Amino acid sequence: MISDPDGLLSLLEMHGAELHALFARLTMRTDVAEDLLQELFLKLRRSGRLIRADNRKAYLFRTAIHLAFDWRRAQRPTVPLRTEPAAPAESSLKRLIDAEELEQILDAMSNLSELNQQVLVLRYLQHLEYTEIAEQLGKTEHQVRGLCHKALGQLRTILRPAASEPQKGGTQE
Repeated sequence: MISDPDGLLSLLEMHGAELHALFARLTMRTDVAEDLLQELFLKLRRSGRLIRADNRKAYLFRTAIHLAFDWRRAQRPTVPLRTEPAAPAESSLKRLIDAEELEQILDAMSNLSELNQQVLVLRYLQHLEYTEIAEQLGKTEHQVRGLCHKALGQLRTILRPAASEPQKGGTQE
């Protein structure tokens, strides 16, 4: 039997499936999700910070979100995000377009602050209630709602199409 003085194995056993699903959603690849789950375990085992965390589950998920966004940044293509709005899709292409739009949203989320990333991931990818997020972050439910609103506004600004910028020339007098 392996000793588990810091409770890491039991914590990962309890939340491993949920963490794997989170990694799969954030990377959109199950093979990478498995690798990141292993990397998370090794990172937590080496650092020893989990023992000192007030809320171990929150620390575990915050570290997982960091790893996933670090991976996304490393995979980022050199071409900028496509900013024009998606055209109405036929039903056979809808799934591909949805995946591309999700990819753009996740790429844009990497430009947000750590707290805003975490709030959006917990709320819209993990589907946690505001009360659960507030408990994990040590904030009130009202503060979490405000953070979600602010983060979504920032995300919309990042994803705003270039077409909304004023056109040059052709002014009327």
